[in-house]
Amino acid sequence: LVATGRVANVQNMGLGDVGVQINSKTNGIQVNDKLETQVKGIYAAGDCTGDQQFTHYAGFQGAIAARNILLPLKDPGVRSEVPSTTFTDPEVASFGLTEQNAISQYGEGEVSTSFRPLSKIDRAICEGKDSQGFIKVTYQSKSKQILGATIVAPVAGELISELTLAKDGKMSFDQFATVMHSYPSYSIALQQMGADVYYDKLKKSKKLYDVLKKIGL
Repeated sequence: LVATGRVANVQNMGLGDVGVQINSKTNGIQVNDKLETQVKGIYAAGDCTGDQQFTHYAGFQGAIAARNILLPLKDPGVRSEVPSTTFTDPEVASFGLTEQNAISQYGEGEVSTSFRPLSKIDRAICEGKDSQGFIKVTYQSKSKQILGATIVAPVAGELISELTLAKDGKMSFDQFATVMHSYPSYSIALQQMGADVYYDKLKKSKKLYDVLKKIGL
Protein backbone atom coordinates (compact mmCIF):
# COMPACT_ATOMS: atom_id res chain seq x y z
CA LEU A 1 0.00 0.00 0.00
CA VAL A 2 1.66 3.22 -1.19
CA ALA A 3 0.34 6.71 -0.48
CA THR A 4 2.24 9.66 -1.93
CA GLY A 5 0.05 12.43 -0.52
CA ARG A 6 -1.25 15.62 -2.09
CA VAL A 7 -1.23 19.34 -1.44
CA ALA A 8 -3.83 22.06 -1.76
CA ASN A 9 -4.02 23.71 -5.20
CA VAL A 10 -4.58 27.36 -4.35
CA GLN A 11 -2.29 29.03 -6.86
CA ASN A 12 -3.36 31.47 -9.58
CA MET A 13 -6.67 32.19 -7.87
CA GLY A 14 -5.99 35.83 -7.05
CA LEU A 15 -6.28 35.18 -3.32
CA GLY A 16 -3.49 37.60 -2.49
CA ASP A 17 -5.22 40.34 -4.45
CA VAL A 18 -8.08 40.37 -1.92
CA GLY A 19 -5.85 39.83 1.13
CA VAL A 20 -6.38 36.10 1.69
CA GLN A 21 -3.17 34.59 3.09
CA ILE A 22 -1.60 31.17 2.57
CA ASN A 23 -0.50 29.06 5.54
CA SER A 24 3.25 28.51 5.14
CA LYS A 25 3.12 25.20 7.01
CA THR A 26 0.25 23.56 5.11
CA ASN A 27 0.41 25.49 1.81
CA GLY A 28 -3.34 25.89 2.14
CA ILE A 29 -5.59 28.87 2.76
CA GLN A 30 -5.05 30.33 6.24
CA VAL A 31 -8.20 30.17 8.40
CA ASN A 32 -9.03 30.54 12.08
CA ASP A 33 -10.87 27.90 14.10
CA LYS A 34 -14.19 29.27 12.73
CA LEU A 35 -12.88 28.70 9.15
CA GLU A 36 -12.74 32.43 8.37
CA THR A 37 -9.74 33.86 6.53
CA GLN A 38 -8.01 37.11 7.45
CA VAL A 39 -10.54 38.84 5.21
CA LYS A 40 -13.84 39.25 7.01
CA GLY A 41 -16.64 37.38 5.26
CA ILE A 42 -14.38 35.05 3.25
CA TYR A 43 -14.28 31.46 4.48
CA ALA A 44 -12.49 28.32 3.35
CA ALA A 45 -13.17 24.67 4.13
CA GLY A 46 -11.80 21.25 3.30
CA ASP A 47 -8.67 20.29 1.41
CA CYS A 48 -7.92 23.84 0.24
CA THR A 49 -7.00 24.78 3.82
CA GLY A 50 -4.23 22.19 3.84
CA ASP A 51 -5.72 20.51 6.90
CA GLN A 52 -6.35 16.76 7.16
CA GLN A 53 -7.63 15.64 3.76
CA PHE A 54 -10.68 13.46 4.25
CA THR A 55 -13.97 13.69 2.38
CA HIS A 56 -15.99 13.52 5.60
CA TYR A 57 -13.89 16.27 7.20
CA ALA A 58 -14.31 18.52 4.16
CA GLY A 59 -18.08 17.94 4.23
CA PHE A 60 -18.18 18.69 7.95
CA GLN A 61 -16.21 21.89 7.49
CA GLY A 62 -18.31 22.96 4.53
CA ALA A 63 -21.47 22.70 6.63
CA ILE A 64 -19.88 24.61 9.52
CA ALA A 65 -18.56 27.33 7.20
CA ALA A 66 -22.01 27.80 5.64
CA ARG A 67 -23.57 27.97 9.10
CA ASN A 68 -21.01 30.56 10.24
CA ILE A 69 -21.59 32.70 7.14
CA LEU A 70 -25.37 32.76 7.62
CA LEU A 71 -25.86 32.73 11.39
CA PRO A 72 -24.44 34.53 14.46
CA LEU A 73 -22.48 32.87 17.31
CA LYS A 74 -20.04 30.99 15.10
CA ASP A 75 -19.18 27.30 15.65
CA PRO A 76 -15.63 25.88 15.53
CA GLY A 77 -14.84 23.95 12.38
CA VAL A 78 -11.23 22.87 12.90
CA ARG A 79 -10.69 19.56 14.67
CA SER A 80 -7.42 18.10 15.87
CA GLU A 81 -8.86 14.59 15.98
CA VAL A 82 -10.52 13.31 12.83
CA PRO A 83 -11.53 9.65 12.38
CA SER A 84 -9.96 8.00 9.34
CA THR A 85 -10.53 4.71 7.58
CA THR A 86 -8.46 2.96 4.93
CA PHE A 87 -10.86 0.74 2.97
CA THR A 88 -8.66 -2.29 2.57
CA ASP A 89 -9.78 -5.83 3.47
CA PRO A 90 -10.01 -5.77 6.43
CA GLU A 91 -10.58 -2.03 6.96
CA VAL A 92 -8.11 -0.07 9.08
CA ALA A 93 -9.55 2.82 11.12
CA SER A 94 -8.18 5.12 13.79
CA PHE A 95 -8.66 8.39 15.63
CA GLY A 96 -7.05 10.29 18.48
CA LEU A 97 -3.86 9.26 20.22
CA THR A 98 -2.01 5.99 19.84
CA GLU A 99 -0.80 4.27 23.00
CA GLN A 100 2.74 5.63 22.58
CA ASN A 101 1.55 9.16 21.83
CA ALA A 102 -0.75 9.07 24.85
CA ILE A 103 2.09 7.90 27.12
CA SER A 104 4.30 10.69 25.80
CA GLN A 105 1.58 13.23 26.58
CA TYR A 106 0.18 11.95 29.87
CA GLY A 107 2.88 9.68 31.31
CA GLU A 108 3.15 5.89 31.35
CA GLY A 109 1.24 5.35 34.59
CA GLU A 110 -1.68 7.51 33.41
CA VAL A 111 -2.55 5.55 30.27
CA SER A 112 -4.28 2.17 29.86
CA THR A 113 -5.36 0.15 26.85
CA SER A 114 -8.02 -2.42 26.08
CA PHE A 115 -7.27 -4.93 23.32
CA ARG A 116 -9.50 -7.57 21.74
CA PRO A 117 -8.53 -9.67 18.70
CA LEU A 118 -11.23 -10.63 16.19
CA SER A 119 -10.70 -14.23 17.28
CA LYS A 120 -12.54 -13.25 20.50
CA ILE A 121 -15.47 -11.60 18.69
CA ASP A 122 -18.34 -13.99 17.92
CA ARG A 123 -19.52 -12.21 14.77
CA ALA A 124 -16.06 -12.40 13.24
CA ILE A 125 -15.88 -16.10 14.10
CA CYS A 126 -19.29 -16.77 12.50
CA GLU A 127 -18.23 -15.01 9.30
CA GLY A 128 -14.79 -16.61 9.17
CA LYS A 129 -13.15 -13.19 9.53
CA ASP A 130 -11.41 -13.89 12.82
CA SER A 131 -7.90 -14.65 11.58
CA GLN A 132 -6.80 -11.03 11.13
CA GLY A 133 -7.76 -7.92 13.03
CA PHE A 134 -8.33 -6.36 16.44
CA ILE A 135 -9.87 -3.50 18.37
CA LYS A 136 -7.56 -1.42 20.56
CA VAL A 137 -8.78 1.46 22.71
CA THR A 138 -6.46 3.80 24.61
CA TYR A 139 -7.89 5.63 27.63
CA GLN A 140 -6.86 7.51 30.77
CA SER A 141 -6.26 5.12 33.67
CA LYS A 142 -8.10 7.11 36.34
CA SER A 143 -10.97 8.83 34.55
CA LYS A 144 -11.37 6.14 31.85
CA GLN A 145 -11.76 8.94 29.29
CA ILE A 146 -11.10 7.71 25.77
CA LEU A 147 -7.93 9.06 24.16
CA GLY A 148 -7.91 7.19 20.87
CA ALA A 149 -8.44 3.88 19.11
CA THR A 150 -7.15 1.70 16.30
CA ILE A 151 -9.34 -0.93 14.67
CA VAL A 152 -8.56 -3.53 12.02
CA ALA A 153 -11.83 -5.28 11.12
CA PRO A 154 -14.39 -5.70 8.32
CA VAL A 155 -16.49 -2.84 9.78
CA ALA A 156 -13.71 -0.75 11.31
CA GLY A 157 -15.11 2.45 9.76
CA GLU A 158 -18.43 2.00 11.54
CA LEU A 159 -16.88 1.04 14.88
CA ILE A 160 -14.49 3.99 14.95
CA SER A 161 -17.43 6.37 14.53
CA GLU A 162 -19.06 5.06 17.71
CA LEU A 163 -15.88 5.60 19.69
CA THR A 164 -15.43 9.08 18.22
CA LEU A 165 -18.99 9.99 19.24
CA ALA A 166 -18.37 8.65 22.75
CA LYS A 167 -15.21 10.73 23.13
CA ASP A 168 -16.89 13.89 21.81
CA GLY A 169 -19.67 13.32 24.35
CA LYS A 170 -17.08 12.86 27.13
CA MET A 171 -18.32 9.33 27.74
CA SER A 172 -15.82 7.24 29.72
CA PHE A 173 -14.83 3.90 28.25
CA ASP A 174 -16.21 1.87 31.15
CA GLN A 175 -19.66 3.37 30.47
CA PHE A 176 -19.85 1.22 27.34
CA ALA A 177 -20.74 -1.58 29.75
CA THR A 178 -24.12 0.09 30.34
CA VAL A 179 -24.92 0.70 26.64
CA MET A 180 -26.77 -2.28 25.20
CA HIS A 181 -25.60 -3.52 21.79
CA SER A 182 -27.30 -6.14 19.64
CA TYR A 183 -25.80 -9.62 19.50
CA PRO A 184 -23.97 -10.91 17.55
CA SER A 185 -22.77 -7.62 16.13
CA TYR A 186 -19.20 -6.45 15.82
CA SER A 187 -20.03 -3.44 17.96
CA ILE A 188 -20.97 -5.54 20.99
CA ALA A 189 -17.23 -6.05 21.41
CA LEU A 190 -17.05 -2.43 22.55
CA GLN A 191 -19.64 -3.15 25.25
CA GLN A 192 -17.72 -6.24 26.34
CA MET A 193 -14.41 -4.39 26.42
CA GLY A 194 -16.00 -1.58 28.40
CA ALA A 195 -17.44 -4.16 30.78
CA ASP A 196 -13.97 -5.57 31.46
CA VAL A 197 -12.83 -2.08 32.51
CA TYR A 198 -16.02 -1.52 34.52
CA TYR A 199 -15.75 -4.78 36.47
CA ASP A 200 -12.08 -4.19 37.16
CA LYS A 201 -13.03 -0.82 38.65
CA LEU A 202 -15.67 -2.52 40.81
CA LYS A 203 -13.11 -4.99 42.14
CA LYS A 204 -10.81 -2.17 43.18
CA SER A 205 -13.72 -0.49 45.02
CA LYS A 206 -14.95 -3.66 46.76
CA LYS A 207 -14.02 -2.51 50.29
CA LEU A 208 -15.93 0.74 49.83
CA TYR A 209 -18.99 -1.10 48.50
CA ASP A 210 -18.86 -3.53 51.43
CA VAL A 211 -19.00 -0.61 53.87
CA LEU A 212 -21.87 1.03 51.99
CA LYS A 213 -23.76 -2.24 51.95
CA LYS A 214 -23.40 -2.65 55.72
CA ILE A 215 -24.93 0.74 56.36
CA GLY A 216 -27.84 -0.08 54.06
CA LEU A 217 -26.98 2.05 51.03
